[in-house]
Amino acid sequence: MEKNFNTRILVIDDDENVRSCFREILRSREFDREDVLRLEELGATLFNSNMPKTSKLKRSSATFNFEYAEAANGRQGYEMVKQAFEEGKPFAAVFVDMRMPGWDGLETVQHLRQTDSRLEIIFVTAYSDYSIEEIVTAVGTNVSYHCKPFSVEEIEQIATKAVYEWNKTRNLEDLIKIISQIRGSHWEMDALLNNILVQVAYMVGTHSALIAMKKNSHYEKILAIGNLSDDKNPEKYFSDIPEKLESDVYQNREFAYFLMDEFGILAVFEKSGKPLNNERIYLVRLFLEQAAQAIRNIDLQEALIKSEKMSAVGEAAGIIVHDLKNTIGFIEPAIELIEENIENKKLVLELLGGIKGAARAGIAFVIDILDFTANKKVTKAIISANGLLQEIQNQADVMLKKSNIQLKVECPPGTDIFVDRNKLYRLISNLIKNAMESFQSMNISNPEIKLTLSVDGENIFIKVCDNGPGMPTAAMNKLFEAFSSHGKRCGTGLGLAIVKQFVDAHDGKIEVKSSDSGTCFIISLPAK
Repeated sequence: MEKNFNTRILVIDDDENVRSCFREILRSREFDREDVLRLEELGATLFNSNMPKTSKLKRSSATFNFEYAEAANGRQGYEMVKQAFEEGKPFAAVFVDMRMPGWDGLETVQHLRQTDSRLEIIFVTAYSDYSIEEIVTAVGTNVSYHCKPFSVEEIEQIATKAVYEWNKTRNLEDLIKIISQIRGSHWEMDALLNNILVQVAYMVGTHSALIAMKKNSHYEKILAIGNLSDDKNPEKYFSDIPEKLESDVYQNREFAYFLMDEFGILAVFEKSGKPLNNERIYLVRLFLEQAAQAIRNIDLQEALIKSEKMSAVGEAAGIIVHDLKNTIGFIEPAIELIEENIENKKLVLELLGGIKGAARAGIAFVIDILDFTANKKVTKAIISANGLLQEIQNQADVMLKKSNIQLKVECPPGTDIFVDRNKLYRLISNLIKNAMESFQSMNISNPEIKLTLSVDGENIFIKVCDNGPGMPTAAMNKLFEAFSSHGKRCGTGLGLAIVKQFVDAHDGKIEVKSSDSGTCFIISLPAK
């Protein structure tokens, strides 16, 4: 049995002999043949019946080891229940004699319900002092009513059933309370709520149930079980809901309605003419409250995620547009200058060259972004390393001359390499651009960037080094993260993230060394 399984039982009876009999029947112990005979005698005494000639009594292996307690009258029993409840060790079930001096059984249970409404109550009496209707009216439907005589084994079975029902209800309560804390998507939560709804419906004695959310002026089904799973059935009941209800629970012969106006939630439980168990209606309320909170949490969570995604997209788009504008922003004023100086052939050709370069840079930038987001595979071919580096130098010289930065390129003549040419072109260009940006606002004498490429038979080594101010530790820790641009006035922060992705796509490695005398990126790619 589980450690937290409650098997506490209280017997309230003014007859010491009756309590002694219950004590022998329900206390925790092992039974042998003599015990069985003794129990039969006690059972005969307790229930005013003749002892059977041949004993057939067997203690069921399914019964629990009950934690037994007793009280001699209703007031004492009430105090014991109250103390147990306050200490967090409530009784699961209470056997109550109907005829007692002072508080009789019915009055005792009314007081017990005020302290602990979840008790499983079992009336035991030899007399029909009250009708079933009177008992239900006074203390609700969550009671058992058993008349003497009945066998010892019946007492065990009744106690076992009561303890099991109490613990099952508590476990369901705990499960219901957990659902509002769970984070997940709507489809995951729907599956969980549907499973719990089945258990709640069973506990309140129904087979069909539905939960709907009020949206605008009509109810929209969230989940349903039984007959109410059919989309045609709920509509006729929605239309029958009174506009004004005296309480949040409304019952007619066929259905019970539970409303939660704060969340606009409706629950419908089919009951086939039988009143719902009043003591367990609170389970429905608890379920609806937690389900409503869970649904609201998911809605808020999904809205937050959507907002964060939109914010991230907006931020990324803003950065990309800013950098793209810097790349192609030269084109429009260059065209205006051409229009104003159309006769100056030398200037026009120079401006056209700048426009062409800006257009290429813009296209290369867009391709970088697309390749980065798609994580595009490399397409390798044998190319001339000298030709690639010469093209990179020609393109970079236009930008570097304006900044008075010198670019030195070293590569053994006749060097062929097996790489994705376009990716390697943009990889090296991004490193040169990154080095150039490191000189911004820095008073560095003779700023220089050095690009070298060599092959040792197994690997291609590419180095891009500068004599700039070096990188701070904070920047080094997030160097290859997207949208990280520490200390820069402009830039997407994608340049080095793209470099890392291109290196990885070539199954290569990249290393960074930085100090106050400069930074060096060292890349090794497989030569074959």
